[in-house]
Amino acid sequence: MRERTRSLLLVVAVLAVFALAAPSVASAQAAPAACPATFEVLHDDTVGALYLPKGHYTITLLDSAALSCAEASDLLRQFLEDWDGKLPRPWVVDAAGARFTRGANGAVGFSVAPAGGGGGGGGGGGGHHPSGTACPGTFQVLHNDSIGDFLVPKGNYRITLLSVGRITCSQASAYFARFLQDFDGVLPTPWVLDEETASFMRGSRNVGFRIKGWVGPVNPSGGGSGTHPTGNRCPGTFRVLNDDSIGKLRLRKGRYRITLVNRGLSCRRASQLFTSFLQDFEGDLPRPWKLNVQTGTFTRGGSRSPGFRVKPAS
Repeated sequence: MRERTRSLLLVVAVLAVFALAAPSVASAQAAPAACPATFEVLHDDTVGALYLPKGHYTITLLDSAALSCAEASDLLRQFLEDWDGKLPRPWVVDAAGARFTRGANGAVGFSVAPAGGGGGGGGGGGGHHPSGTACPGTFQVLHNDSIGDFLVPKGNYRITLLSVGRITCSQASAYFARFLQDFDGVLPTPWVLDEETASFMRGSRNVGFRIKGWVGPVNPSGGGSGTHPTGNRCPGTFRVLNDDSIGKLRLRKGRYRITLVNRGLSCRRASQLFTSFLQDFEGDLPRPWKLNVQTGTFTRGGSRSPGFRVKPAS
């Protein structure tokens, strides 16, 4: 009996030691650790509501046992490339604390803060768009628009090339304007759109460009600059009452925006012409009118002739 009591007391004492030691072990594992290298943000940028001006940043791990500096650096790169600031689950951003955590108030994650000096070596370093080039000019979208189901709100945008030497900033700007003009959002082959990062890729993840809302002083000139839409967008919308078509252009029931191209037409006249084209049984336009099905553009002759463009209202 005495030996059993002694054994029980010994077990209780051991458990008590572990109970006292456990918090200290957990706290040691969860100790914050600053990464030795800095992360460079190449231009003013945002992640959701978190504003990160151009410069070098120190990454501090909340729990170095659960996340490495290299992993945190790559996550920050991904978050900066995200189109709308809605991070992949379960990650959340705390803008006030400049902190990213796996779940709200999670113990796994990292924080960022401006570094005192320049970049350093070691783990955790990196840069935003290290293999591409941020175009210097600003691309302005004048009205809320869309490319298929991908919404492009009114505002200023920065274009970043996915790699150097494949396409130029001017070409990327022209492609972006062309895709915004597209009638149904189906990009011409071999172009594809990654909506999560707003990346337009020409058959390869390394050929193409990415767009994101512009942060900082606006530069209306230089490579990558542009304005959409070209022409004058008419006020209000045009309503197509039933699924219809004009030649090979299929028009689903719904509301459409009309944008005048070149000069020589009024919004009222464009609306009247659109109505008459819809009423034509065979869809053959009267001469000299021509239709570009890809962009939904009707012109009275060549591409520089007066006309108008129609697109589903987003």
